[in-house]
Amino acid sequence: MDQRYKTETQEVSAQLINSNFLRKLEDGRTKEAQDEGSAFIRTKVRQEAFSREIIHPITLEDDEIDRDEDTDQPKKIVEKEPDSLATFVTFQGTGPRTWFRGKRFAVKFGKTESQRFTKSKFELMTYQNDIRKILSDNAVKDMADEEDKKFTETIDAIIALNPAVQLTASPAFNSTAFRKGFQAMVARRQPIGKILLTKELYYEALDLPATSVGDAIATRHYDEGIESEEKLWGIPAVTTMKGDILSNKKAYIFAPENFLGCFFLLQDATLYIKQEADIIEFWCYAAPGLGIGNTLAAQVLQFT
Repeated sequence: MDQRYKTETQEVSAQLINSNFLRKLEDGRTKEAQDEGSAFIRTKVRQEAFSREIIHPITLEDDEIDRDEDTDQPKKIVEKEPDSLATFVTFQGTGPRTWFRGKRFAVKFGKTESQRFTKSKFELMTYQNDIRKILSDNAVKDMADEEDKKFTETIDAIIALNPAVQLTASPAFNSTAFRKGFQAMVARRQPIGKILLTKELYYEALDLPATSVGDAIATRHYDEGIESEEKLWGIPAVTTMKGDILSNKKAYIFAPENFLGCFFLLQDATLYIKQEADIIEFWCYAAPGLGIGNTLAAQVLQFT
């Protein structure tokens, strides 16, 4: 390599990042520091929230937000496709005439917010770790947990209204249980999109016999482990280690998101920084809204 040219590397010391961060605050460039942290943070939220893997969030522009008729709370009205039917007629006949009416549902918004962290800038100078990484680990993951809790609570409440149809009980994690769940979905004309379960439950697939999953898959599980798979019975599997939010005795089957619902954002995870003298206060917040427009688009497998 020609040594007349400098080489660049992505390896940057945490102390340099921290000093640049503090320098921007000292120069009054708070907005730049916020934007720099926010860009890093938004990526972490999408990686950590399993609800965002089931329904991908869409950030709304100001002119896409609907007004509520009774309050000043923002909402988004989503239209559902109208029902239709066909009929057989003779060449001289015509189909039935009907006035169609499309249904709608409203997605309302709330706010997730992290703890508010306070620190002296002189103490921040001593950190050997990237301040933004500390923020993402301690604050944004907590916000992602809140999104996942609300998503799980919503789905469980929907299933509780119709357990005879949308809950499949099984004594064991096996192909029979999932077959019954898939059949229950397609019986009500819902396509299969994704499976959601904890990693702890996902590892039960290691005990599936070759007679159930095939010799090649059983061999791969033995050699490479279950992590080499991204699907179960051909269906994409979303797994999580959040056993405190998602039950280790449940697996969820969802229709594709265009059959399931909507996930909107008035604002994605954003870092806010406030400085008074040497004291720096910072926290993260977001404004998500989740709406399930089709209550039949989910099935729960309950393992006893």
